[in-house]
Amino acid sequence: MIEQASKAEGKYVLGIDSLRALAVWSVIFYHLNSNFLPGGFVGVDIFFAISGFVITKSLLEHRSKSFFTFFTGFYRRRFVRIAPALFFYLLVTGLLASYFIPKASLSGGIFNTANWAIFGASNIQLVLTSDGYFAERMDFNPFIQTWSLGVEEQFYLFYPILIAVLVFAIQKSYKTLKNIAIAALIAVTVASLLLSSWQTENDALSAFYLLPARFWELAAGGLLFLLVSRSNRFSNISKNLNSVNLGLGLVFVVVSLLFANTNDFPYFWAIPPVLGTVLLLHSANIQTGRPSSLIGKLVTSRPIIYFGKISYSLYLWHWGIFVLMRWTIGLSYWWHYLIAIALTVGFSALSYKFVETPIRTGKFVKKRLDFTVITAGAMAALMLFFAVDFSKAEYMRRATAISDPQFTDRKATIQKLEQIPSDTSGSGHSVIFVGDSHAGHYKYMGHWIATKTGSDFKSIIHYGCSYVNLQFFTYLRLSRCPSEEKITQEIISKAKAGDIIVLSSFSTPRIATLDAAADKSQLLESLTTKEQDASREKILQHSVEIVRKLQAKGLHVVLAAPTPVFVTPADRCIRWFNKMNPICEAGFKEDKNFELQLRAPVMKSYEALSNKIGATLWDPFPLLCPKEKYCYSESKGRYLFVDQHHLSSNGNLLLVDSFLALARSLWR
Repeated sequence: MIEQASKAEGKYVLGIDSLRALAVWSVIFYHLNSNFLPGGFVGVDIFFAISGFVITKSLLEHRSKSFFTFFTGFYRRRFVRIAPALFFYLLVTGLLASYFIPKASLSGGIFNTANWAIFGASNIQLVLTSDGYFAERMDFNPFIQTWSLGVEEQFYLFYPILIAVLVFAIQKSYKTLKNIAIAALIAVTVASLLLSSWQTENDALSAFYLLPARFWELAAGGLLFLLVSRSNRFSNISKNLNSVNLGLGLVFVVVSLLFANTNDFPYFWAIPPVLGTVLLLHSANIQTGRPSSLIGKLVTSRPIIYFGKISYSLYLWHWGIFVLMRWTIGLSYWWHYLIAIALTVGFSALSYKFVETPIRTGKFVKKRLDFTVITAGAMAALMLFFAVDFSKAEYMRRATAISDPQFTDRKATIQKLEQIPSDTSGSGHSVIFVGDSHAGHYKYMGHWIATKTGSDFKSIIHYGCSYVNLQFFTYLRLSRCPSEEKITQEIISKAKAGDIIVLSSFSTPRIATLDAAADKSQLLESLTTKEQDASREKILQHSVEIVRKLQAKGLHVVLAAPTPVFVTPADRCIRWFNKMNPICEAGFKEDKNFELQLRAPVMKSYEALSNKIGATLWDPFPLLCPKEKYCYSESKGRYLFVDQHHLSSNGNLLLVDSFLALARSLWR
C-alpha cells in the first residue's frame, strides 16, 4: 500500500544515480560527436523516466497537513533542486555569450531561448522559432538543452494534481476515487503515447519539444513507483525476476544508445530506452545494499555515483561549453574534445558544490515557509530575466563593437552616398524585397535606393522560407513557413502598380556546413543528374505562374540572381578568440570557376524564367566577384559578407550603383 511506502521516506536508491550517470554521459558523448554514440540523445528519455519515478516517490513520501502544503512543499523542493543551478548557468553563460558570440543571423534568438528558460518554457519558444533540435544551427545556441527542463517543469504543473487526488482517496479510503485517479493516469499516459506516434509523422517539432507527446515518458516512471509501492505481491514476484529485469533493461537501453535514429523519434525510438529504464529502476529499487557482482560494484562505484549526483549540472554545462567552443576555437579535433570534457566536469563540479548543494541543503530553505521560498524564487527569476536581457546591450557585446567597421565602413558609405545624385524618380512608388534572408541582406541597399529616389523601402521577409526559389532541389517548406500563395497575397496587398518587387532567395547549394567544407566534386556532380533537371523544370513552371500573378497587378518584377558562397564565415573568423577555428582554414576566397559551375544550373532557370515572362534579371555576381581567378569575401580589410553567404553593408555598397540604375530605368 502507499501508506507502507511512506515508512521508507528518504530511502536513497543507489542505482538511480548510476542511471543518471549513464544518461548524462550518453548525451554528452552524442553532443561531442554523434559518431561516438549514434543514439546518445535518448539519454534525455532515460532522464524523463527517472524523473517520473523520483517525483512520484517524493509526492507520496512527504506527508502534508493540507492540499496547500502538499503543493507548496512539492514546488519548494522542485524549485531548490532546479532553479539555482539553472539560474547560475543562464547568467554566467549569458555573459560569456554576450562577449564571444557575434550578433549575426546564426546567433539570432539565443537570448530569447534563455529568457524563456527562466520560466520553464524554452521548449515552447523553440517550437515557435526553430527548425528542429537536430537542425545544424541548433548546435550554436548555448541554451537549447533547457528544452527538456521545460518539459519536466510543465509536467510538474499537472501531474501532482492526479497524485493529490490519489493520496486524498487513499487517506479517506475512497476506493472508487482511488481507482478513477489511477485509471485517469493510465489513460492520459496511453493517450500521450498515441499522440507521440501521430505527431512524429505529422508535427515532428511539437512531438519532440512539447509535453503532450512526452508526458508518457515521465508517467512511465511514476506508474512504476505506484505499482511497486502499492503491491507487496508484485514486489515479491519482481525480486525473483530481478536478474531478468536487469538483463532486459540493459538490452533495451544499449540497443537504443547504439541504434536509435532521429527520423523515428520520439516514436518509436523513445519507447525502448524508457521501457529499459523502468526495468532498471525497478531492479535498483529492490536492491538492498551494494551489489556483490563485479559489474554491480563498477556501476555503483564512487566516481559513477558522483557523476550521477552532479548529472544535472553536467547536463547544463556540457552544452554551453560545447557551443562556446564552436563559436571560438572549434570542436573538431581530439584535443578539443579533451578540453571540452575537462571544462564540463570542472564547471559542473563547482556548480554542484557551491550552488546546488548549499542552497538545497541550506538553513534558509529548511526553516522558511514553502510560500516564502517560492515567492523568493519568483523574484529571482524576474531579476535574472532582466539580467540576461541586459547582456544583449551593444556595449556588452564587445565582439560586435570591435569588428563593426569591418562589416560597415561608415566613412566609405557616407562618401559614396554623397556622390550619388538624388531625384524623385521613385516618388509615389515602393521597392519591396521579398524572400528569405537573402532578401533581407539587401536591406542597406534598399534604404539607400529609397533615399536617393524618393521611394519607399519595404520588405516581406520570412527567414528560412524561400519565395520563388529556383534552386536545383524541390524546396520543402518548413511547417512554420507561410505558403507561397499567402506571400503572393501579402505582396499584392502591400504593393501598387509601378512598384518594384525584388525576388531574392538562397538558391545555390551551400559549399560548407557550419563546421566543415563540403566535397566540391560530389556537389557539382549532384547538380547534373536527370532527377535534378526534372526538379528544376517543375519548379520553373510553378514559378512562372506565381510571377505572372504579380505582373498582372502592374508590378515590376526583378529576379535577383544568386550571390557567391564561401566556406569561411567572416563573423566567426576575424577575432582573436576564433581565428584558429577549423572552419576558418579555407580563408576568405573561393575559386571563381567553381562558383560559376555551382550557379550554372540555377542561372539557366533564372534566364528561362526571365525570358518566358519578361521579368528583369539582375545579377550582382560580376560586381561581387570581379577578379579572374578568385571570388573574395574580404577586400582591403573590409568584409563583403558577414558569414558564408549573406552580404554585409560593405557588400551592399558595391551594388548600389547597379541597382539604382535599374530602378530608375523601370520608373521612367
